[in-house]
Amino acid sequence: MREIALGQWTYFAWHLPTALLCVATGGLAAAMARSLYREEFTVAERRLRFSLVGWSAVLCSVLSIAAWPYLSAFSSVEVQRDGTWTLHNYLGVPVAVVPPGEARRVEGEDLGGLNLGSGRIRVLRADGTAVESVRISGPRFERARGELGYPTWALRPSRGSVLTGPHTYGPDGPVIGDGVASR
Repeated sequence: MREIALGQWTYFAWHLPTALLCVATGGLAAAMARSLYREEFTVAERRLRFSLVGWSAVLCSVLSIAAWPYLSAFSSVEVQRDGTWTLHNYLGVPVAVVPPGEARRVEGEDLGGLNLGSGRIRVLRADGTAVESVRISGPRFERARGELGYPTWALRPSRGSVLTGPHTYGPDGPVIGDGVASR
């Protein structure tokens, strides 16, 4: 088993406090709504609690807009001995599990013409879904490509992105058919 880290912790240093603040403001909104339902208040107290519910709900929704993309994007790939990929977000929570026999395509998206930009890795699964990584640099993509065992002849550039053809992943790395190199 090996793990390939894609993101740096500095990219996410702001994210954990944002996610915790999102949970706290959502909890505050729920607590104020519950107190409005259960207790009797004067008009001024009721108005204050309604304001707290509204503003904390707005703040919670804005914070969740900032936090969600990093909770649903993977920042590391754990490769099991049999070739199973487990994609984890930066908190270590599995985002997706790709079995070794499942056909997939890997795309280094929007890395710039010379892989000098900052883009994402996208794993296109056999069922049509796509799982995206956090933002990574071109050199980090090259390092991940090497650690995952993708040969350079299996990659083809396309409008600033780098693509592989459909393939499976076994214990020794990607199992690429002959048609991939000719595309």
